[in-house]
This record gives sequence, structure tokens and C-alpha cells, in this order.
Amino acid sequence: MTSFPRRYHITTFGCQMNKADSERMAGILEDIGFQWSENPNEADLILYNTCTIRDNAEQKVYSYLGRQAKRKHQQPDLTLVVAGCVAQQEGEALLRRVPEVDLVMGPQHANRLGDLLDQVFDGNQLVATEPIHIVEDITKPRRDSSISAWVNIIYGCNERCTYCVVPNVRGLEQSRTPEAIRAEMEELGRQGYKEITLLGQNIDAYGRDLPGVTESGRHQHNLPDLLYSIGSILRMQGVRWATTHPRYLTERLIRA
Repeated sequence: MTSFPRRYHITTFGCQMNKADSERMAGILEDIGFQWSENPNEADLILYNTCTIRDNAEQKVYSYLGRQAKRKHQQPDLTLVVAGCVAQQEGEALLRRVPEVDLVMGPQHANRLGDLLDQVFDGNQLVATEPIHIVEDITKPRRDSSISAWVNIIYGCNERCTYCVVPNVRGLEQSRTPEAIRAEMEELGRQGYKEITLLGQNIDAYGRDLPGVTESGRHQHNLPDLLYSIGSILRMQGVRWATTHPRYLTERLIRA
């Protein structure tokens, strides 16, 4: 009997951080043997990486889930995953609304997708929304472009602006180490990428949560120093970043 590889499809809603998360999760899926399917109706695993900022995007998720839930009644082996901010916000309530879903996982758990799926394939229905330390990703993302790439440098946000739900759904700030970021940038340079976009919900807060201060009392790790460090190892046409908070915009950052 011929054994065919299982296929997956990811639909992404929302911001650049979600797009980067989807690329990492696609890399994890391919690392465990899945192949990309352009058509979700031909996929064995469907993942919706969701956004809760706009109600329209959230309602689209439930509409898409409704269609695939009907399909799952005809194809019980279909695996349905809801990731991202709607998953984090709704948690168990999402399973009550769409009980056909196999895995509900918040943004902090994106790098744990492989481990979570191991449990799903053992017959478990999971909700993974508890706050955790974001593990460093060792799987290469399945990048959508061969020219430009996303690189996360900080996750979450501590600001808690009254109009914004991000700290509740993406958690508090967690910075990646400079060494991990430099290693990823060096690899992208070797692969021929010409443009990098550094990502963080509040990117100019980078390093505040990492240990160490300078003799002048400044955080040892910060965005200007990271930019200088990156500039010394890469010769790309452009390094961008998103998004910033005006509170942390300094002359030193502008000069960098």
C-alpha cells in the first residue's frame, strides 16, 4: 500500500507577528513530515492563525471553522488547529463553540506546535493558553519570500494601553538573546536575503527584561546596541522594524 505524506494548510489573519508565527509553525509541520497544500479542502491538517483586533477577522475564523467542522464529520482524521490571539482570548470557550477543534493554542505556544500535536495525535483535545517562557525556535521557518524575512526579537508588551488587548493575548515582554538574533541574521545573510524586518509588539522596549545593566545604569541589552551589532555582520539593502512606542524613542535609537 502506498503511504502519502499528510498535507497541511495555514490561513493567517492579522499583523506581521502572526505572519512570522505562521512561517515558524509551517516549518515545524514540514519538519515532522507534512507537506503544504494550497487548497485547504485537500489538507489533512488546517491551522487558523487568528487576530482579535478586528471583529471582522474574528468572525471570518468562525465562518471558516464552521465549514471545516462539517467536513470533519465526513473525514474524522482531519485535524483542526486554532492558534493566535482569538485562541488565547477564547480558550475553552472556543471548544464549546466549535467542539470539532482539536487544538487551541495561544501565540506563546507557537514554537511548541510539534509537541502539542504529538498529544493531539494520541487522541487528546488540547487548550494551550497558559503563560509560558517562549522557547527558542530551532526549526527553520517556511518563509514566504526568498528576498525579505521577518525576525522576531521581542514578544509581548507591558504597556497595557486602555484601547489595546495585546498584553492580554500575547503576554508580557520576552526578549530573545542577542546571540540568537545574530545567529539567525547571519544565516539569512548566507541564504542571500536582502531585507530584514525586525519584529516586536513594542520593539524599542527590547532588552528591558534581559539581565544586566551598564555602569551608567542603562540596560545592558537594548535596541540601539542590537542594531549596531547587526550592522557589523550584515550587508543588506534594508533593515526595518515594527512596531515602536514613542515613549522609548531616543536620540541614540535614531542615530542607530
